[in-house]
Amino acid sequence: MTVEFDLLGSVEARVDGRIVDLGHARQRCVLAVLLVDANQVVSVEQLVERVWADRPPQRARNTLYGYLSRLRQALAIAEGADIVRRSGGYVLDVEATAVDLHRFHDVVARARAAAQSTQDEQAATLFGQALGLWRGDAFAGLDTPWINALRDAVVQERIATELDHTDVRLRCGQHTGLLAELSARVETHPLDERLAGQFILALYRCGRPADALNHYQQTRLLLAEELGCDPGLPLRQLHQQILTTDPALNVPAAGRAPASAPALVPRPIPTPPPVRTPRGGGALPGPPTPQRPRTGSHLIGRAAELMVLDGAIEDALAGSPGVVEMVGEPGIGKTRLLGELAERARQRGFESLAGRSVEFDRAPYGAFVDALDDHLGHEDFLRLRHDGLPPGAFALLSTVFPALCDRFPTGPEPVKVERYWFHRAVRTLLEALSDEGGLVLSLDDLQWTDDGTAELIDHLIRHPPRTPLLLALAYRPRQAPPRLAAALARAGTEGRVARVELGPLSPAEGAELCGARTDHWRFRRLYEVSGGNPFYLEALTPRAGNQSPEAAPADSVAIADDLPQSVRAVLLGELGGLSAAARVSVQAAAVLGDSFEAEMVAVVAQTDEAQALAALDEVAERDLVRQIGSAGRYQFRHPLVRAVIYQSVGAGWRIEAHNRAAEALALRCAPLVAQASHVQRSARRGDEHAVDVLVRAARQVMTTAPAAAARWTEVALRFPGL
Repeated sequence: MTVEFDLLGSVEARVDGRIVDLGHARQRCVLAVLLVDANQVVSVEQLVERVWADRPPQRARNTLYGYLSRLRQALAIAEGADIVRRSGGYVLDVEATAVDLHRFHDVVARARAAAQSTQDEQAATLFGQALGLWRGDAFAGLDTPWINALRDAVVQERIATELDHTDVRLRCGQHTGLLAELSARVETHPLDERLAGQFILALYRCGRPADALNHYQQTRLLLAEELGCDPGLPLRQLHQQILTTDPALNVPAAGRAPASAPALVPRPIPTPPPVRTPRGGGALPGPPTPQRPRTGSHLIGRAAELMVLDGAIEDALAGSPGVVEMVGEPGIGKTRLLGELAERARQRGFESLAGRSVEFDRAPYGAFVDALDDHLGHEDFLRLRHDGLPPGAFALLSTVFPALCDRFPTGPEPVKVERYWFHRAVRTLLEALSDEGGLVLSLDDLQWTDDGTAELIDHLIRHPPRTPLLLALAYRPRQAPPRLAAALARAGTEGRVARVELGPLSPAEGAELCGARTDHWRFRRLYEVSGGNPFYLEALTPRAGNQSPEAAPADSVAIADDLPQSVRAVLLGELGGLSAAARVSVQAAAVLGDSFEAEMVAVVAQTDEAQALAALDEVAERDLVRQIGSAGRYQFRHPLVRAVIYQSVGAGWRIEAHNRAAEALALRCAPLVAQASHVQRSARRGDEHAVDVLVRAARQVMTTAPAAAARWTEVALRFPGL
């Protein structure tokens, strides 16, 4: 009698098609653990930990043996499935193809191999078969920390498979049949750029280029608002291909995409590793799927800032062109406030255009090109000439704005002529664009701007257009380029700029953002960890639903465990461009805590102090850390920045890093409390010194910090001989 096991839905076993009674949920959880690691030994300790986590019954082993015995009896009628006792634990001997989870991985691997061999029809069929194995939520009806983590990883694998399936179906010319499905999926995952690109391409191939361009703009604005970033290069390239009606986007009659198919449906499909479980018991995460953080329908707080913006709009309407300088920490709400400014200005008859600088693509005048180029592609140039823009100006502007290149002969490169004439041409262009009803030009993320943009902003401030133009500039002040900072500081002293400094939300505003009460223990904890930063506060809020005050973690590292992957990626993206030495030093600093000394960073990073200081200077330039107090002492910009960096480092490296920190603190005769936080994360079995440090530190803080005392005592009790 053949047996089949189902995990991609409720946990079930079938013998010749008939469902086998597997007992209650806990017993089915034991079977699920063995099936996930089929044909591999799973130790009794792993079984207990995966089934009961940190709350095992008093006689956990005896209970487990009872479950295993009953499962053996239930499966006795089946051929080819047997739970066997082996040295070190138990193993379920079964053909891997009898388990739908392993069959799913096998079929997906064959589908991806077919796609890499350009056998798209076969790949599409195999992907469809793999996805057809799903009957609902994986491991439905089971609820343990290990199962929940594994379920999340398997769901990510399913999403990656759906994306790969869509790629090959698009290459096979099935865009019409995909349209409704993709429309529903982009509603669920609006920040997934790969999915957005697939939907845009399907719209274009269905003869709806306007809808395709509109969805690109929606995605671009959403990424800017929610994550503070631009679309990636593949999505931007697809947008440009649609604007130029690139023939590479079409599907030949035979149903095969040309060799120059868009980058969003690449020929070789990357193969993510199958979802497996490491020997320690945790599930390896699958590919991340960004999810949109919760947002309210209206701007919360910022009453004083809005008064400044309203005043600037009124001044522009009265014929006094204005400049608003908007500064604040990452995530504090600059982009959101720029959007509010644009909306309020539109209600007063202004047109609004927005652009931003990109960190690793500092093209000349990049923010202005991002804001104006798409608009110029649809502009009536006869009207612009009539409004005073001389023909020679178009040739000069075409050296920077791609939308003008095909319509006007290219003039000399801006770097080869007097920049003053180019600046004047831009000023005249802005006058023509804002002459009818006024214009708000918003430039965001100017901390990454190029020198050309900074010079042009300086020129426009000193020689403002003579039309209703409001220039809104947003940036992180600690990372502002010197030329931009100098220009705005000079303009500020001359009264030419209105400065808006965004600070954290008040507790009442934060509670409104989260939909919570200010006196609720959960909100108070989240507000403390986030520091009132709305980006961090929104990101942390979803994790607060399932904890009691006793179970909730107290530090930022623990409370950041469930940050959305999209938010985690944004924070880790700030490490991009750091040298290897700077990256190791900031990881060492994250081990030491929210604040730290350069001397200790050198110890943990295994370098000398001079090199550590140089590395920290580099990190400080990115505003990840800041110097405080005396020389050589620093702190992270925000506790969650430190937490995400800490969690991104391998567990083995962290253990050794904590060990180096503990040894250095002991040599310094540092307080036991300072030593204990590192000892608890690095001690090994049989380490009597570690036990002594933890016990003595716990006694010292028993009355002042009972939670820490309990935690250290618990760690000490895990070691034999105590």
